[in-house]
Amino acid sequence: MDNIGLIVVTLLAVMFVTPFLYMHISARRAVGKAVPIADLFTASQESPDSIIYTYFMSKNCSMCESMTPIIEKLKSENSNVIIIDINQDPALAKKFHVYGTPTLMTIHAGIIKKVKLGQLSRKNIEKFMSD
Repeated sequence: MDNIGLIVVTLLAVMFVTPFLYMHISARRAVGKAVPIADLFTASQESPDSIIYTYFMSKNCSMCESMTPIIEKLKSENSNVIIIDINQDPALAKKFHVYGTPTLMTIHAGIIKKVKLGQLSRKNIEKFMSD
């Protein structure tokens, strides 16, 4: 019986850990790649050298509920912040290799420079945007 219990626990661990790892690996694969749709970002750029911060969120994401007001406040202060609801445009999220929310990206000169997946505090969001 002990072997069956170990097998069940191992299978459950694999079932829950694999999607989590896939989301993080996909997000890291996006770093260094060109932005798939440049038209979305050219309107908000003040200059071609400016840094764009994209926030991928979902209305039914519990972690997004706490981050979205912080990002919206930063967006009102900085025109280079873009909020994208992945429920409204799932194809766009897929092109950016976003499979989990919340996801923050830094885009500079048409290249994805940094990606952060998961809930962040205001302090960590500001640190992410200042680096």
